[in-house]
Amino acid sequence: MKTTYKRDFKEWVKKENVQVLNEVHNSDFKIGDIVTFTNEYGVQFENLEILGFRNNTDFMPERTVYLDISSYWFAVKLSEIKKQNYNNITIN
Repeated sequence: MKTTYKRDFKEWVKKENVQVLNEVHNSDFKIGDIVTFTNEYGVQFENLEILGFRNNTDFMPERTVYLDISSYWFAVKLSEIKKQNYNNITIN
């Protein structure tokens, strides 16, 4: 069973009074999308859910996407995620 950090994320947002956006301009990503995240070393993490989008443009403005991972509080760059494509999956 996959570990989820949604509840931790929601508690963190409330406790730290973090403003989370439902969408980000100039992007077709939305909350609930399932994505693959590729880190700066080229390691891919698949089947991650988007939890929200960051509103703070003062510090690390390129990091805008919160994902359902253990470091849910550290937003990733839009350029580091790709939507999962389920059109070509074959189920036996």
